[in-house]
Amino acid sequence: MLIENLKDKKPSENYEHAMNRGYGNSELKKQFQKNGFLQYQALEVDIESKISISREFKVLEKDPFAPTNTQRFRRYGNALILPWEKEIKPIWLPTTEREDGTQLSGYDQGDNNPEHGSIRYFNALSDNVKQTKYLNQLIVEDYDLTFGLNEYYLPIYVGVHFVKLTSSSSQHLGISSPNCFHQDGEPFTFAHLFYRSNNIIGGENFIAHPSERNKRLSDVNVGNIYSQFTLKNISDSFAVHDPSVCHYVSPIQKINSIELDLPGERWMILIDYSLTKQKI
Repeated sequence: MLIENLKDKKPSENYEHAMNRGYGNSELKKQFQKNGFLQYQALEVDIESKISISREFKVLEKDPFAPTNTQRFRRYGNALILPWEKEIKPIWLPTTEREDGTQLSGYDQGDNNPEHGSIRYFNALSDNVKQTKYLNQLIVEDYDLTFGLNEYYLPIYVGVHFVKLTSSSSQHLGISSPNCFHQDGEPFTFAHLFYRSNNIIGGENFIAHPSERNKRLSDVNVGNIYSQFTLKNISDSFAVHDPSVCHYVSPIQKINSIELDLPGERWMILIDYSLTKQKI
């Protein structure tokens, strides 16, 4: 089975299951289905999860596939959801171990990322962060906002990215990948802000018609941009239905300040959902 490496794994028991806010028939879900994108506020972060997730972001490794000047840091994890179960919860998949003992998780976008054409292995999310109440509830809440997945007869594949962009000066930008309007390949992607420092500009999100895919912001037909916004507070979120739209986030840039000389940062949790298939 799969989208590449589906394996059996027992779910973690160290979290409360399914804080379902009734999204199954909510106005938010109807709006998402109608427009193909959604901007909203996700659930509140509990203090224990906030501490654990903050620790994870602080030790993220440099994205090994990022150009040296992009200042991008990343970890990845993957899980399954069984849509036929009464209690929806993520079942985390095992990692791949490198010779030096480093744990990795593989991510494949097919041909949807013009900067990367094959599977990429990122440092894996820690077991500790995979057990946090907030992350597991967030996965369930996001899944509940999707449409067309809950009647599927095979498991749903879930990809979870922790991505940190930093900017050490006004000349050194934090750049996302790909640095253009794009579609991810997965049917649904959810983006949740976890932290944004107050010494940056940029990090502005754009949602556009799919015809603008693979274009730079300067080349896009302005009339095809559906929405433009900036996530500023923890749990500020947006979602996209991949076939309906493409999207882009601008680089972050540190503001020169006489205050304590700290880098500018933007921490994001990205969660995507895909169908699996039987491979014979």
